[in-house]
Amino acid sequence: MIFAASTFGHADHVITNLNEAGNGCSHPLRFERNNFLKFCVMYLPESGIPLQPDILWQFNPQATAALFLALLSPRILPSAAGHEKRETLLAWLPEKLLTLISLEGLPERILHDVYMHCSYADMAKKHTIKRSINFHLRKTMLKNGLSDMNELPPLRSKPLMLVILEWFNSGHSIYRTHSSTLRAARDQFSTHGVAIAEATDDITRKVFDDFTEVSRTGAVETIMALAQQLRPDVIYFPSVGMFPMTVALTNLRLAPLQVMALGHPATTHSDYIDAVLVEEDYLGDIACFSEKVVSLPKDCLPYVPPANITQPEPIQQFVQREAVHIAVCASAMKINPRFLAACAEIALRSPLPIIFHFLVGFCWGITHRVMEKAVNEMVTSAKVYEHLNYQNYLQVINQCDLFINPFPFGNTNGIVDTVRQGLPGVCLSGEEVHEHIDEGLFRRLGLAEELITHNVEQYITATVRLITDTNWRNGLRRQLLQTQPDNVLFTGKPEQFGQIVRALLDNGHQDVN
Repeated sequence: MIFAASTFGHADHVITNLNEAGNGCSHPLRFERNNFLKFCVMYLPESGIPLQPDILWQFNPQATAALFLALLSPRILPSAAGHEKRETLLAWLPEKLLTLISLEGLPERILHDVYMHCSYADMAKKHTIKRSINFHLRKTMLKNGLSDMNELPPLRSKPLMLVILEWFNSGHSIYRTHSSTLRAARDQFSTHGVAIAEATDDITRKVFDDFTEVSRTGAVETIMALAQQLRPDVIYFPSVGMFPMTVALTNLRLAPLQVMALGHPATTHSDYIDAVLVEEDYLGDIACFSEKVVSLPKDCLPYVPPANITQPEPIQQFVQREAVHIAVCASAMKINPRFLAACAEIALRSPLPIIFHFLVGFCWGITHRVMEKAVNEMVTSAKVYEHLNYQNYLQVINQCDLFINPFPFGNTNGIVDTVRQGLPGVCLSGEEVHEHIDEGLFRRLGLAEELITHNVEQYITATVRLITDTNWRNGLRRQLLQTQPDNVLFTGKPEQFGQIVRALLDNGHQDVN
């Protein structure tokens, strides 16, 4: 990260001096065994030295696997060099990982980063690597004495749902998207939440009938012991991928019915998740999931606003300004070179001056410097913000004329935050749920069909029109504010969620759609 933030951008000048081929060359690469490990340390995502996976694997498979997992793990890969390496390795590495005997010698602590961050790639089969990770994690857990729970739960007046949480504090997006259904599920189930202590708070723990906090250290074993004690009827994962423990636990059988929702909207490729629960209008191509897909009514998961936040008063209409201001709300993982190239083309085609406001989540310090450098190299008219507190973030949004969603991984809460301030925007829809949520939300809000695009050219064209056609843009703003997005976003029938999961349990996992 330090090299990426510097004017060097990478450590290739060190690698070429290690190359046994001499003369400071970068191709071909030849190393003595000791120098190869130094190469693995110094070869960075931004490297300009061509990636040569077959040659490196032949030299030392274990060290090469560790290097490649490290290259796939970063939260941010905004440059073309880093993004291209990820695309290459997500296609090449999954089968090779299955040839390794074990995880020994590999950086196990970053496996969940590889598992989660593959979703931000472009390639169609980007999640295939999860199957290889699952294979090794299950093998390791069984070797270490963990095992499936095959004993049936006791008869109860109300079945027990054990909810295994990742981040679930009252300011987090998962609380905003999933807490209403978890509260309502108590009509059908006794609910017991479990999470790492610092990942919850007093507000969120009250969502459940009972709650257990665990330490990060030994979380998998502690939750296994809790499951053995409680013998739940249902295990529910609102999200999978942000924490190592959920990635591990989805590869064990802990209850007769194990289901997941899409707090992180992507397949698990696990053989132990019986169903994934997806709102009907968010579902793109069912083939993107390895799990059985159970579609939910689109009013089943009403969102909740962030706790203890005062929403700024939306601006009804701006007086004419020197530039059109565009909000880009995106966690750091969502920024990639294909999206940045589209932003650059929008700036090129726009006859009006524009300023992009990149409101980047999880972006501080050196990470912010790397992000700012990558964005400004391609989009000169961009202001890149460090991670803002929520109130300041809303104030910036409230001064913008419109928003554009990142792609291929779009937004949920970013859309909620922008439309509540009256901003119209543009999205690029696709087959994965994390591409298709945007389309579903835009339609719920009654936004113009032209704003829902299906290729990059349409996306650019729609954005340029939204920039230049002031009357259209202002009309869309008035329409949104008259619609009152809160009435669309925060109302629904969350009790349907518990009813559907109960039917799955009672019917032995048979389809309830």
